[in-house]
Amino acid sequence: MTLWSRALSVDELDSRLWVELMPWLDRYGSARTAALEALTSQKRWWETESPAETAEHSEIPELCAELAHIYVGDHPELRFADGLLREDEVPVAALDLGPAASTLVARLPHAPTTAELFTRSPADLLAVRGADRDAVEEIVCAALVATTLREPATLEADPRASKVPAAGLLLDDLAALARWHLLRGLEDAPLLHAEIGEGAPEEVQDAAARIRALTARDLPVPAPADPIAELVDYLQSLPPTERDALRRRVVGKVDDPGTPSTFPFGTAVGDLLAALRAEVRPVASFDRIVREHSVLTRTVPGLDAPLWKVLDRLDDRFEVADGWIAVPDLPDAEKQTRGLLSEFESPNGVVEPAAVKDVWSLPDGEFEEWMRYCGTTTFEGRVLTPADGLAGRAAQVLEVLGDPLSAEEIIARSGINADAHTLTAELADDERFVLDDDRWALATWAADPVTAVRNRIARLVDAQLGVAELDKVVAALVERFGISEDSARTFAAGGDFELVEGTVRRRRRTRVPVGAPERTRRLYRIGDAWRLRIPATRDHLRGAEFTVPSAVAALAGCAPGHHVVLASRLGGQTLRWTGAAPALSSIRRFLEDVGVEEGNELLLEIRADARFDVLPLRTVADNAEPLRKALSLIGHTEPETVPEDGIAAALASAIGLDGESRARRILSAYRGRREAEVVALLEQAWVRGAN
Repeated sequence: MTLWSRALSVDELDSRLWVELMPWLDRYGSARTAALEALTSQKRWWETESPAETAEHSEIPELCAELAHIYVGDHPELRFADGLLREDEVPVAALDLGPAASTLVARLPHAPTTAELFTRSPADLLAVRGADRDAVEEIVCAALVATTLREPATLEADPRASKVPAAGLLLDDLAALARWHLLRGLEDAPLLHAEIGEGAPEEVQDAAARIRALTARDLPVPAPADPIAELVDYLQSLPPTERDALRRRVVGKVDDPGTPSTFPFGTAVGDLLAALRAEVRPVASFDRIVREHSVLTRTVPGLDAPLWKVLDRLDDRFEVADGWIAVPDLPDAEKQTRGLLSEFESPNGVVEPAAVKDVWSLPDGEFEEWMRYCGTTTFEGRVLTPADGLAGRAAQVLEVLGDPLSAEEIIARSGINADAHTLTAELADDERFVLDDDRWALATWAADPVTAVRNRIARLVDAQLGVAELDKVVAALVERFGISEDSARTFAAGGDFELVEGTVRRRRRTRVPVGAPERTRRLYRIGDAWRLRIPATRDHLRGAEFTVPSAVAALAGCAPGHHVVLASRLGGQTLRWTGAAPALSSIRRFLEDVGVEEGNELLLEIRADARFDVLPLRTVADNAEPLRKALSLIGHTEPETVPEDGIAAALASAIGLDGESRARRILSAYRGRREAEVVALLEQAWVRGAN
């Protein structure tokens, strides 16, 4: 027999107590017994029942699956030999593992039987190349079920089991890729890319060519099913009361008091949603999407509503509102948009829309409309992020215009609500500005003329809808900066720009630029690690992939177009930069491990040794000193223990100002990063407190 071939009878199960067979249950601790008691209807069942007795009211494999989840999460370092009673060796092949779990075990050295497997811990399995949490939990579950058997030695290897598990896993993965390609309309795109070095023999080159020729059409993958038909079948299977409740939820817009829901990938509706989410990322015009996916306008019989409305009401990762489709909703789409804009913003908070549109899928006109919907501030064709007061807005105006201006001119051009005397006082006390006669200029124009020239080229090109005549660009640069024509031509042909038939154009960019960690908002260096502070969202808790700043990818050693797998205490963590922005794979297991809830802030940590972790944000008492609160916000896990005379240095070091201790300089740097929460605390301690 094999482990999962049929239900386990009482006669096959051990009569000893669970806690005798699985000593790890005794180590679980009284403070966490609620999690175990919730698994069956019996109180402290693991101390009072045997598996044979538990089988009378619960399914043992399902119960062991829940126990495996707890074991991996709460005891990752506990070897199976120490947590389970092991009397008989069982061939690992008899555990009836799926392709992913079988492949993982096959990658372990010397593990043909459970005797060898039991010398490992979940952490050991998670460290194996290609391991994931689901596969490890499957292995642990199989070990637990085997431990409950009266005579585990009777287990035999399934003769159908593959001798090369990775081959079966490869076929499953290829089928999954082929299905996704069909959903995205990429049935003729290669599924695999085979890279071979120079000098390979012709036979190897032919093999690589055949691999590259493999597409979704070559695999027996069924065509996408009809989501309307699937919904109708589902409705017909429901009792009348549930069917009426679902209809009220869709037609009457009655909110569901239950838990958040989403259609899973692998169903017709879930597949359609997955394809839509890949296109929306994170927002798109409703009219455009329904034109491209006419199925969304079809009425769902029994619900008397178009499919788009059904999805909007029933799936909490799909929202239709105000003429937009958003994933997961409009507020989150706005947050993601601000994150994308931050990747392109200058130190003063100026964003060039033309650069952003290159890496975003929104068509012309749709981007501008979405920017208006988000309420962004625009000035002379540039997007301005929220500024730090009058001086911050003046810096943005000067950067955009590129020429020195008097205080009166700055007010007139930008509409700043202040008089010239007040603005002059602000600029005179800010290190970003210098006064030339009666006109104000940015200090960076002299310190970094290359950036000033680059910004002027960008204005000239964008003003001509992306194509500016080279001679006019050169003349403008010579006049403004006093450089030679040869230097001007060099600038016009380098960096973000290129020459095409006597014109200057932007180079086509498909990914966000790599940002500097020291200038990336909410990213801080603490000791030998960098920590990014983010709020936990519903998508994080559900296990969705999410984007991270480009600086995080750079710290992790992930270059554009590649991916890396970071080591962690819970197994490998994948970071990919194969799209426009880098994305981190699910962190749900970490959130479950540290007990983070939706809305809580947390820290993503990248250490110098390329290890990854997720930490809860350490909070301090409401009456704590402002500087202690600031240390908490920048990722210090023990803000109370930092010596008083070391707080300023810690705040400075977190954003790359090593050796700095001057309050004014540190405050200015945090203002430059537009860290509003931290700035408010520093001002409370160093400005208002001093007053």
